[in-house]
Amino acid sequence: MNSLFLEGNKFIGKSTLLQKVLRLTCSSVNGFYVNRIINDGGQIIAFELRAAKELLQQKAEMKTITEHCFIQTREGKRIRNLFVFETFGIELLKEIKKVPADVVLLDEIGGIELLSEPLLAELLAVVRHSNKIVGVFKSERNYQHQKQLTIEKLEVNEQRVLLKREIYRNQGQLVELKENNLHLIKKRISRFSKKIFFFKRYLFKV
Repeated sequence: MNSLFLEGNKFIGKSTLLQKVLRLTCSSVNGFYVNRIINDGGQIIAFELRAAKELLQQKAEMKTITEHCFIQTREGKRIRNLFVFETFGIELLKEIKKVPADVVLLDEIGGIELLSEPLLAELLAVVRHSNKIVGVFKSERNYQHQKQLTIEKLEVNEQRVLLKREIYRNQGQLVELKENNLHLIKKRISRFSKKIFFFKRYLFKV
């Protein structure tokens, strides 16, 4: 198995679980993750793309970079900014080839980012040539929900099918995270990331 992606309902803890396991089992990580920006009323007002390597850094508090927010809420509707993916997003994906890490994190994919053809091309390249990926793949239910919340048209069915096909073709798996299998999936991710970590240590010793 070269990659392991989680699917599941919103707020079930997919990203939290991945980040917790990576902090325990990896010494380095690259790729990206999405940070939700929440206002004082507890509402999500923006989604920010961040470098996965930050997850292993000891920082008190990371400031929001507005230029890296690919979705922002205005007057109750979400406005998207694909330029974030075509600049910062592609930069993070290209860094995967230049700076090897224990694990690549792609959290999450399968949604609005697939509207960017350059980013999709880089994503496919990463899936094809990396053997150490964990991430979140947006479920069909969550994708349909996102479509309803965006002002602009969001149709990426073909891109989602293409990306899934490449994941399976390159010995990847998609697993649904549920409340009753959380502990089991946590063990599975841990085994996967530890296997990569110890394999790399063996290579360096030989």
